[in-house]
Amino acid sequence: MPFVKQKSEKIYEKQIDGKTIPVITPEVIMTITHKETGREYLSEKEAEDDINSPHTSTTKDHIKRDVEIKIAEMPPLGGSSEM
Repeated sequence: MPFVKQKSEKIYEKQIDGKTIPVITPEVIMTITHKETGREYLSEKEAEDDINSPHTSTTKDHIKRDVEIKIAEMPPLGGSSEM
């Protein structure tokens, strides 16, 4: 089952080298799956526990991680490009 690894926050601006730069914190959703059995883990810890269990043959190579990144809104991209 997918779980939220990082919740989305508002877009804010930060001053870097005298320039105002928009900073976006996306929502990150992760799904961890056992490649052979199709089992979906609810957390990194659950997958690690399965790998470390003497009762299963699960190894790190059996674990697949899918990451979905959602950005609710993009800041306006201003400025001009010079050639």
